[in-house]
Amino acid sequence: MKSILLILLLTTTSLFAQQQKQWIQSLENADEGRYELKLSNLLSKYTHHDFSTLLMPQSEFLGFIGSDYRRIHINYSKVSKDEDFPNVYHLKGSTTVYNNTCDFIGSITIEQVREFKHMYYGVDSMYTHLGMKAQGIIIASYKFNEHPEQQHVGVFEGVMTLWWYLDKAGTLHYYNLNQQADDYKNNQYIGTWREYGKDAPKVCNWGEYRIPFSGDLDLGKGEFSANPKYEDKGW
Repeated sequence: MKSILLILLLTTTSLFAQQQKQWIQSLENADEGRYELKLSNLLSKYTHHDFSTLLMPQSEFLGFIGSDYRRIHINYSKVSKDEDFPNVYHLKGSTTVYNNTCDFIGSITIEQVREFKHMYYGVDSMYTHLGMKAQGIIIASYKFNEHPEQQHVGVFEGVMTLWWYLDKAGTLHYYNLNQQADDYKNNQYIGTWREYGKDAPKVCNWGEYRIPFSGDLDLGKGEFSANPKYEDKGW
């Protein structure tokens, strides 16, 4: 726990580091019992697994950049596991803000693999037949660098969380057991974007189904619904 917070405090301003710290603390103190985490970091236990297909989004990313919640589109074209460092994953993709599209390369470094204390089998235990061995999250740091020769480019960095489960055959799966729930989300990114050559970062968060710390942008209860006041920001 201390290691990832130290990384964040060293790489971001205190304001953004506080938001990321708040996110991690919310994971450590989950409101719902099924998300309660075991204390141990089981990173070494899971290094032989490949999370690359889970890190590739299963749906469109929803995201914003800046305090005015400007819409940002994040697309991954490739995610691959490093051959020498088993907790590092390399990414290629692109970002689009309004009509400006930029390519990026980057990495996600898994800092923690945590299991839930309690197994969840869905409504009326509908997923019991999967014989799940474990369920949990990964907590990772990320850094994506946009192509320096393109326009309005910079660096994305922060912390991300992915929910997963392990079936009876020992295969990792994207956690979608409660996909119909109002609070469902996955692949959540909390961080900043800093333009090359400039000091002031902008908040930039994205995720599947929901966006962390999205303020009054998201008015939806059952699913994400953008506030009409931000229509001119690309929503």
